[in-house]
Amino acid sequence: MSCINNIERLIIPNDVIIQLTKIYKYIGMNKYFSEVFAQDIDVVISQTVERDTFFLSQILQLKLTDTRMRLIITKDSNPRTKEETTVSNIKETLMSIQKNYQHMRYQSNDVLNIINYVYSHYAPIKYDYVTLEKKSPLISQNMRSKRIIIDEIIDNTYRNIETESFEPILLYLHFFLDFYNLQPFTAHNDTASYLLLYLLFLKADLEVFKYVSFFEILYENFSEFQKELKNASYNWQEGYAQTLNLARLVLKIINFAYQKVVQIAKNYSFDQQINKSDNIENTVLKFDTIFTKEEIRLLHPYVSESTINRTLMKLRAEGKIKPLGKGRSAKWIKVES
Repeated sequence: MSCINNIERLIIPNDVIIQLTKIYKYIGMNKYFSEVFAQDIDVVISQTVERDTFFLSQILQLKLTDTRMRLIITKDSNPRTKEETTVSNIKETLMSIQKNYQHMRYQSNDVLNIINYVYSHYAPIKYDYVTLEKKSPLISQNMRSKRIIIDEIIDNTYRNIETESFEPILLYLHFFLDFYNLQPFTAHNDTASYLLLYLLFLKADLEVFKYVSFFEILYENFSEFQKELKNASYNWQEGYAQTLNLARLVLKIINFAYQKVVQIAKNYSFDQQINKSDNIENTVLKFDTIFTKEEIRLLHPYVSESTINRTLMKLRAEGKIKPLGKGRSAKWIKVES
């Protein structure tokens, strides 16, 4: 039934090893990234958590208006509905993971506490039961708590990590697959699975997800992720899950994230050396014609909103650009000289 309990059967092909090798080269740059962003690390992580909260909410299909979503996530506005409370609690949980992941454990009670905090405004979530194949005259003896099953899987995961018996990223991915398929809780198993994967990847030294939103990249690849997750789960119950294509996709996502943070670090270092407003102006003037503030933020994610607005107003006053519409998502156009 469990990928982790059968992990010794897994044969890792060359293309997966090559992807892992690239990732570990990037992991070797973790100290460099830490030094580059050290001055603004709290802002960096805060913005990452905000994006993670937004895109995880999209994955979970939480129904909030754009305005309320923005207020809850970026302004810590008081929630008015249960779904708004869920978003607020997700943000707090992700921030807690970011700040404490090195010391956080993922025992069965830890994961249960996390999911109950996220949905603290609903009925308490408990471990579910599975029906045993061998029947007993007593109904109570026909059921087994899924907590017992997940404890066994968790113990094997810890054992492999502590003895360095298996590569951590793939090990954690297979633990996630076990958790996802076991559906251990009475409710909200998908949310618990995604939060668990987020924690595990940070514990696997994938510090890229301090600077780049994991759930944003996952959302951009979510249809493919769902497809490969479904395929990997096909024979999970029999203990013969085909997991390599899912692993290939996830490793591709991790490599893409590191490529992205390399470029962000380069732009960030450049921003530190020159006037930030001048740098934003140079970026705007390089756009072909129409652009949005979001495009500017993607290139300069740690420049403040006020600096971007101030630069846009300056260029507008100089007649170099003009707005197309109003509001947060309004587009701008360069004025041909």
